[in-house]
Amino acid sequence: MTSVFHGKWRRTMKNMITVARFVLLSLLMAGANAAWAGQFSVQCAYSHTLPDDSIVRYGLPGFAMQHDFFGNTKTDAYTELAALQANKVTTCNSAADISAYWAPQLKRATGIVVPDFQKTYYKNGSASQPLTAIPQGLEMLAGNHHGTGPSAPISYFCANVGYTQNAPTSCPVVNGNAQLDIVVWFPDCWDGVNIKPDFSAGVQNMAYNNAGVCPPGYPVKIQQLNMNIQYTLGNNGDLTGAQLSMDPIMVNGVLTPQWGSLYTAHADFINGWKPDSLQYATDNCSNTDNACGYNIPTYYSKAIADTWLDSAGTPHNGDQALRAGPGDIIFLKFPTPANTTDYPWTSANLQTQGHNTTNSTAEYLNLYAATTSWDDANNPPNASACTSTSIGGIYLDNVDQLRLNGVDSYVKQQIAASAPETAICIKNNTGTVVEFNSREKNIGVPALYLK
Repeated sequence: MTSVFHGKWRRTMKNMITVARFVLLSLLMAGANAAWAGQFSVQCAYSHTLPDDSIVRYGLPGFAMQHDFFGNTKTDAYTELAALQANKVTTCNSAADISAYWAPQLKRATGIVVPDFQKTYYKNGSASQPLTAIPQGLEMLAGNHHGTGPSAPISYFCANVGYTQNAPTSCPVVNGNAQLDIVVWFPDCWDGVNIKPDFSAGVQNMAYNNAGVCPPGYPVKIQQLNMNIQYTLGNNGDLTGAQLSMDPIMVNGVLTPQWGSLYTAHADFINGWKPDSLQYATDNCSNTDNACGYNIPTYYSKAIADTWLDSAGTPHNGDQALRAGPGDIIFLKFPTPANTTDYPWTSANLQTQGHNTTNSTAEYLNLYAATTSWDDANNPPNASACTSTSIGGIYLDNVDQLRLNGVDSYVKQQIAASAPETAICIKNNTGTVVEFNSREKNIGVPALYLK
């Protein structure tokens, strides 16, 4: 049974590597740390180590190689989407990411090396095909369990040296420490049908893009994961004979651990991102060429109504820009975020995209609580709907960009009161004119942003 599995694994991974090689080789050699628009990222500390793998050894604890796990703290041989959602505890710096990430254990002459963390960049490799958010529970893997030489999806990084596809034999000591990263590129084209690969049936649910375009049979383009696993080697950077764990074999009735070279590097992933957070990242980062970094909300509530009143009190509904000049008032209304105890969060912000259209001066705009008994279709607000209760402010200049401004106390008050809607108004007491994107523009829309 084990040998049959290994044969299918080798054939499957060989096919994946062949397809990937042409596509990824130039990217890797250019450097995995190149600046990419349309990307976001997450960093997850090391969680635990187990001889488990729920993608290729589901339900068989102890029958897989030793793996280092990151992200969801309960990942084991039984992990799938339901298990991830039952444990919303993560080592990641985004509470919205309860995904499971894992990779083989590293050993060198001095013993086992425990990783510091893994940082995964979610990239848009091509603007020619819009991305779809990674489906919930999608399972995928990358790399070659039986690799014997350089392969396109794998590269290695030594601090003060850079990236290479050749496994290093040492990393230099810099400021008292040597650092090794193993970098794994995942496929980014999904078949649109199979959430899990089925090795027993020879079904691989993922493929690599070809020059940015997904191949036939894999039409759904998702974010491409670039997983970087960091190891601190201390004042000894020697990697001669360094090995990665492999599946154990039965010897005299006993499961015996096996080890391979650094070329056997690979990694696994099960998507557990909070769906609306990942959709935010897809809409506002991946498909808009914004480099969002770690700035992905845990709760996100887009405006359901917005308008602006000019100084004469006339409402302007349906405009793509919300204007705030002398005497003007902008009104914004949102669904109050619900079920906010499901995932931890610490701050509430108003997200806007706007700028000073008059000059380059940085201005401060006042935010106030507003009533909610209005809409932007048949019942527009009047000036009295903007109360005198100050809840914060927006500081902005002439750069048109996304901004987050704290409204913690007000949003927490609305949540505590179980208010179904939350409204905010903006007044500009300066002599300049400021404009914000409205919800009609679909990019940089006003929203409540909790993280």
